[in-house]
Amino acid sequence: MRIADIVVGQRHRKDMGDLHGLARSIAEIGLLHPVVVNADGCLIAGERRLEACKLLGWVDVPATVVNLTNIVRGETDENVCRKDFTLSEAAAIADALEPVEREAARERQGYEAFTSEKFTELPRGRALDKVATVVGLSRPTLAKAREIIKAAEHEPERFGKLVEQMDRTGNVHGAYRMFKRAQDEQQVLSVQPMQGKYRTILIDPPWDYEGLSLAGRAMPEYAVMDQEQLLALPVAEWAEDTCHLYLWTTNNFMPRAVALVAAWGFEYKTLITWVKPRIGLGSYFRNSTEHCLFGVRGNLTTRVKDIPTHFLADVGAHSEKPEEIYRICERASYPPYLEAFSRRNRDGWAVWGAGVVSQSLS
Repeated sequence: MRIADIVVGQRHRKDMGDLHGLARSIAEIGLLHPVVVNADGCLIAGERRLEACKLLGWVDVPATVVNLTNIVRGETDENVCRKDFTLSEAAAIADALEPVEREAARERQGYEAFTSEKFTELPRGRALDKVATVVGLSRPTLAKAREIIKAAEHEPERFGKLVEQMDRTGNVHGAYRMFKRAQDEQQVLSVQPMQGKYRTILIDPPWDYEGLSLAGRAMPEYAVMDQEQLLALPVAEWAEDTCHLYLWTTNNFMPRAVALVAAWGFEYKTLITWVKPRIGLGSYFRNSTEHCLFGVRGNLTTRVKDIPTHFLADVGAHSEKPEEIYRICERASYPPYLEAFSRRNRDGWAVWGAGVVSQSLS
């Protein structure tokens, strides 16, 4: 049917989405589904396909004629009475397509198209980017879905429910956070007890956010501990008779943090506030600060008296603390230094945590 003869009329879809992507698909593999019109040539379904064909410069378009006068019902049913692929199905399709795309990419290397026609050349770029686009996912989303599915194939009892959750919600991020937390728990179980005594201890507890209202993107991807588990930590055994304690806490956990300082055998003295360059999430006020409580065991003053109770520093990865706090500890307090729940080794410090090999300076 001639495109010029099709009457589009009043449509309810306003967002046409990625028409150029659809046009590329039609150029590559053809128009899989004809547009649908009624006997009067009024468009029932397929406005996006029609617009993509116009971009390709088509004059005629395959069309199916149906005996339907209720155009709104036809437009609605085509878009509502359908089912998208689940994330695991999309990932499986990507697995099947990727070898084909990699071979096509190799064939395209060094090829230059000397033509002015639109969409005649397949888009360049990494095969995985192309595959992700084809299945309607971003590359990071596809990578996360694949990671969960692979884990579920190896340990179905442990991770199979995460695939079900991912498919049920249509969102990979919540399932992926739970997957990373489960991995982190395995690391935590492998950490050996800390040996030795320290005069400065820096702790960033893996607070349990259960019961707090948090946006999904703020939920941790690491194993967490509830208050009873934190209270049971043998911090007092790590500390010399005279010792400084630095305890990180967010605004939500301030009362719990104060309780931990006392339970571990320290006397709360003051706090240091990290002022961040931008505001974050918050239930009542938007958080732009984080605090490090300072406690003392025995009669141990600070080495210097010119450190303010706040500092400004950029925000890094989730839960990552700024380098400024380590410089403060080293100026104000005494070696040997210990960081608990550390995620990496640090020169001059003993570290204890799931992300590092537990090491002692003693």
